Amino acid sequence: MRMSIRRVPPVDERQLHDRALQKDPAILVDLLLAFAERIEGFLTSGLKCDKETAHDALIDVLFAYATTPERYDPRQGRLVTYLTQAAKYRVRDRLRSRASEAQREENFASVVELWQPSPKEDLENYVEASRAVDRLIEKGLLKDERDVAALRLILSGESSTETLARALGLDTSCLERMRQEVKRHRDRLMKILERFGKEDPDDPA
Repeated sequence: MRMSIRRVPPVDERQLHDRALQKDPAILVDLLLAFAERIEGFLTSGLKCDKETAHDALIDVLFAYATTPERYDPRQGRLVTYLTQAAKYRVRDRLRSRASEAQREENFASVVELWQPSPKEDLENYVEASRAVDRLIEKGLLKDERDVAALRLILSGESSTETLARALGLDTSCLERMRQEVKRHRDRLMKILERFGKEDPDDPA
């Protein structure tokens, strides 16, 4: 008994490109039907990436092509080759970005670990921090409870970005944004402390 082989209908790349140039509203769907399986298969097998990364790269590339199809020159090669190469670059960029982010997180964690004080130093720092913050509250320079909590942590030697973010009531879902926001608030609080020191130079803080 002979097995029937399903034949994939040939893709008229020139027709697809002409429709893209004419801004056919259905072109994205037809591009997906024509190329998705082939390009995603190449990405997952050739670049060893997961299916989600391959699919995201494909969608980005098809959308970019449909937006500016004139950037593709049919004289330089087939449309499927053009789209596949573009998707390869997208996947590689994503993989490099993930690797860089993982390295940054690892380096950051190492630095934080080196900064951790001993239990005795931690207690002494916290006491001194509490005194300094109390003086700021008395002077009316600190009124927000979140600022008070964050400054106590900063002055006691706390260096965990996530801990400071939680004290400040910040969103911790995006690591990069969280770091930026914590830095902004930390700089602001340290400026308050600096101004207080200039106004009251006899204060031990």
